[in-house]
Amino acid sequence: MNEMAFNLEKIREALKGSKEHCHWQRLTDLGYREWQKPENGKWCYRDMAEWAGETYGEVVKLFILLGACNYQIGNGGFVQYYDNGYASGEGGCLRDHDEDILLHKGMLALAVKYGLHQSDIGSHVYAILAEFRIVRSADSDEDEEDGGCGCSSGEIANTDELDALDHRYYAVNEKWVKELKILAAKWLKTGTNPITDAGPLPQLKKPAPRPRVKLVGRDGNAFAVMGTVCEALRKAGASAETISGYRRKSMSGDYANLLATAMEYCEVC
Repeated sequence: MNEMAFNLEKIREALKGSKEHCHWQRLTDLGYREWQKPENGKWCYRDMAEWAGETYGEVVKLFILLGACNYQIGNGGFVQYYDNGYASGEGGCLRDHDEDILLHKGMLALAVKYGLHQSDIGSHVYAILAEFRIVRSADSDEDEEDGGCGCSSGEIANTDELDALDHRYYAVNEKWVKELKILAAKWLKTGTNPITDAGPLPQLKKPAPRPRVKLVGRDGNAFAVMGTVCEALRKAGASAETISGYRRKSMSGDYANLLATAMEYCEVC
């Protein structure tokens, strides 16, 4: 595989005549245009992304993956991102997708390789995307749950956890999209990484622990819930800053906010 990060000369040649003003969209179009050709009709989404990476460089592949990820989550949350096959790479709602979400994990690896986790907004988004996972119920009836459409949403057992991730992603989405557009423009202007050129990459911080917490069947009083979560965080080794942040966020809204915050910091069962 061609491991060139960004084949600027080849990209500029391919983009001649493009009227798209968004530089991020121009880069993603490089892959989608090829996918639309009749001879590539048997490609799946992963095939297209891999072709783009081999032809134009890994950064183009990364922008394509981030684009589909952002669109799918923005349109229907992490559940849609998985159900439509973009996290695993097969594509197509009528398929049984791999819960290992390997293409999503590959996207995260590329994001780290090229430093997208370095900025303030990038670090927030990376943390959210890194927590995305699929837990499937072993005893769910797919046809009953999804109305017979063949989608796998009825098998997902951690939908509450994914809903909480949705809200966190939506809160930073606008700034994230703006940053990606700026980065794409800089790559197209220079052909070099605008992030790493500014200085060395910092070490990737270890994700904060997310302990399992049983809330069902326990005292539902708000202070009891907060006490249970704080204790679980302490035992898991969370920092005092993390626990303090959890408390502030829990008390910043209503009871629904309290539960959503608990699911953000812990795996609630």
